[in-house]
Amino acid sequence: MKYANLKQIQSFLGKFKKITAIRRAGDMAIFIEFDGELGLFFDLSKADSAIYANPDFLNVKEYKAPFDVALKKRFWGARILNLSVPEGNRILKLECEFQGSYKSLASSLFLEFTGRFTNAIITDEKGVIVEALRHIDNNFRVIKPGRELLELPPATIKERETPLITDFTRYFSEEFKRVNNAKLENLRAIKSAAIERKMQNLSEILSGLENEADLNAQSEILSKNAGLILSNLHALRDYEREVTLNDFERGKVRLVLDDSPKIAANAMFAKAKRLKQKAAGLIIERQNLTEKLEFLSNLKTLVNEAKSAEELEILAPKKARAAKQKEQNQNVEDFYIEGYKISIGRNEKGNVWLLKNSKKDDVWMHLKDLPSAHVIIKTAKSAPSEEILRFAAKICVNFSVKGGGTYEVDFTKRNNVKITSGANVNYINFKTILVTKHD
Repeated sequence: MKYANLKQIQSFLGKFKKITAIRRAGDMAIFIEFDGELGLFFDLSKADSAIYANPDFLNVKEYKAPFDVALKKRFWGARILNLSVPEGNRILKLECEFQGSYKSLASSLFLEFTGRFTNAIITDEKGVIVEALRHIDNNFRVIKPGRELLELPPATIKERETPLITDFTRYFSEEFKRVNNAKLENLRAIKSAAIERKMQNLSEILSGLENEADLNAQSEILSKNAGLILSNLHALRDYEREVTLNDFERGKVRLVLDDSPKIAANAMFAKAKRLKQKAAGLIIERQNLTEKLEFLSNLKTLVNEAKSAEELEILAPKKARAAKQKEQNQNVEDFYIEGYKISIGRNEKGNVWLLKNSKKDDVWMHLKDLPSAHVIIKTAKSAPSEEILRFAAKICVNFSVKGGGTYEVDFTKRNNVKITSGANVNYINFKTILVTKHD
């Protein structure tokens, strides 16, 4: 963040009178809405801090740390008393007053765009730190709750001359593109590579599976040999270990036995049964692996088409967030966005499970007049926003069809969906969203 730009932004924001919404929008980003008109993101990343607008933002995570509690308590709905940039510092200071039912609460929010010490600090009316994004303890400056904030002395700032910002709407939009593109390409490569590794592992397991047709053929031969022995048991002696028998289909068949003919025949029947069961298990395992590969392929496509780092985090969350899915049904995939859980069936079993385990107020989605994965949005009786509905519809399309085109996705409350058999349903009182999928 350049000092000259920050000064211009401070002057521009001076016309606003109230903070109508404020919350953390990322680990090091704060969203502030001014007068219900302008929403800006104050990105306090050490490497590339910035101020930008992103109307298509998807809220991945709800933050509930002490900092977030203080931020909401002191600034949501607060009146802006003063907005300043201290001389010689890349710091935006917001002095505000929240008018409660019984008393007012004066606070200051310091947004410090200061390189490796970049931070957001909340102080009370006496300048005592209430909370901060980063708690810092060094000889020069201690940032901890309960300590008086030592404001930074003016510094000599050397930076290239920057042009005046004549169109702030355009500036905030271009800043988002600049910051997002840098993050997006790097994050997309990481997420895509991780998915590719999973696909390679599954492909290796799949290619290493035995051939079920060969196992069934072996099972059939063993069953025939065992039957042939038993049909000739009257002519065989217990000590015989090599026998040649006449088979109607195969002619003369020479067999080497490990035990007496009767015991050997029973062992052959048992082995034939095991091979048949193994072949049946391989069919299921092959199908499961193929479904997983197809799912990951669709997920990789979505990752490569993601428009923001937030969307990538929803599609391919970090391990800490992915841990939520450990106990889930293996035939269902979950995505989390703005406190909502979007679940999609990986296969018919998953679709059936979702239908049976969803509540009447949950939102159900399906492609219109086409075979499709079922999608359920867990609502907890609160209606999801248009952005969430569109994101869920996009997931539904991308995990249901291969070809590009424009598809209709119907959605309604689960209460309006009647199961006819399995995952087949009839539904009423629905609305439709159009989703375009690229080849």
